[in-house]
Amino acid sequence: MFIFRWLFFILISTNVFAGQQDKELYGSSNSSVKKTATTRMAPGYSDTTVIRFDYKQSALFHAFTFEAIDSIVSILLANNKITLTIEGYAYKDEGSDTICYYLSLNRALFLQTYILGRGVDSSRIISLIAYGNTRQKIHKKDKGGLTINCKAEIVLNYPPKPIIATEQDKDEDGIVDSEDKCPDHFGRLENKGCPVENMVIVPFAIQESALYPMTYKVLDSVVAVLKENPGYTVSIEGHAYRSEGIQAVCDRLANERANIVKDYLASRLLSVSRITAVKSYGNLKPVNAGKTPQDALQNARAEIIFSRQ
Repeated sequence: MFIFRWLFFILISTNVFAGQQDKELYGSSNSSVKKTATTRMAPGYSDTTVIRFDYKQSALFHAFTFEAIDSIVSILLANNKITLTIEGYAYKDEGSDTICYYLSLNRALFLQTYILGRGVDSSRIISLIAYGNTRQKIHKKDKGGLTINCKAEIVLNYPPKPIIATEQDKDEDGIVDSEDKCPDHFGRLENKGCPVENMVIVPFAIQESALYPMTYKVLDSVVAVLKENPGYTVSIEGHAYRSEGIQAVCDRLANERANIVKDYLASRLLSVSRITAVKSYGNLKPVNAGKTPQDALQNARAEIIFSRQ
């Protein structure tokens, strides 16, 4: 097995290390489109999808993971101008530096093989990079750390789009100032560009749909209000942000967030008849322009909207 891996490494090492140069040339996955009326073309932008692997494994076994990869393949086959970068990672506790390097490499190669096997041309992959254990997001040995660091990432690089000159939109909510009743505050089209006032935001961690202590506090306060006011009903909306993954991933996260909020309210002996609607919007309705990591985090959420019967 070691000899096979060493020979395999020799065959692909040129592409792997060349990928470092390619990444510098094409830019990082944090690039974004910024609208302007003074240029003819906007810069290209990227979407990153995280593919989780089990601890010390470089193969995938879960159906939902393959669904996410198949969604990426569909995007690539529909638009031959999109390129991709594949990056492999390992957790520092999965072995020595050498083992972690090969583990991260094999994770990236697994994704490459799967994507090419679905009909994507190899020229679309501009780089394949193995980072080993050199980029740890969580350094403690716990379940959360393993989940975050045992991964590979697929970065879709979209081509530049022509820019059409538009009216000014100071709050960047997609509603031009001449039609925005609240031009200085990020709002929704159905609310004439103003924020929704009778709404409670339920926070979630990025790329997660599980409840955590802060989420419980918010939900318990909602339950208390509903029990004190029997005339109130609620509707629930699930949302995600574009940086959490491709459209299919955002749709799944939004749906899971909405339903876990509904299930929690029902578990607290709240009559389901008081929940008038449960909807999910994927990444279609952000609460801000997402200019900072904190802004992006605020978009990973569910919303509970109060109404009177």
